[in-house]
Amino acid sequence: MFTIIATALVKTLASYLFGNYLKAHYGSVEIEGGPSWYGQEPSEAICVSTFRKGGIEELENTKNDSKIKLRKKVSHIIELVIYNNFKNLTPDEDRFLNSISKDKKLPLFVDANTKFQNIKVDEDKKMVFVRSCLDKQAFIDYEKVRIKELAKNLVYYKADKGFNELEGKDRPKSGHADKEFDELDNEKF
Repeated sequence: MFTIIATALVKTLASYLFGNYLKAHYGSVEIEGGPSWYGQEPSEAICVSTFRKGGIEELENTKNDSKIKLRKKVSHIIELVIYNNFKNLTPDEDRFLNSISKDKKLPLFVDANTKFQNIKVDEDKKMVFVRSCLDKQAFIDYEKVRIKELAKNLVYYKADKGFNELEGKDRPKSGHADKEFDELDNEKF
């Protein structure tokens, strides 16, 4: 069952990213005096544009703002895909999807794969513009691997839990997949 959900999630995420929904949902922005690329998103990437008042001294801060904004956008995309496409779930299925949406390594992945496609420092207007992007296919490949691993760990976890119930023990013996799903067991949904 979880394999079906995992496959559906990857397919839905891919169609969401490569369809027009992303562009329709986030739209584009035009700032007077800003570069033509500001607020525009190419079809092959997830992008965010940021700006700060100031000169070249604000470039690194603007790039950091852009990374933070991109992390939030990618997390929001995952949450939207799950919210819009997965309803009436069993508690286990809900926990599984919740574990997907709470990816602790996602910020690292985004930071490692962020490309600063455009940077403009306008000294006359004292403005710094940055567009950072994440390749959509790289993101989908990352999620495929991650979801496959989560599904496998969930199966091991449930098997351990089932054996422990039969043996009358509270904790899984093998310790396989404990970390990811124990904290979900203790949360209230």
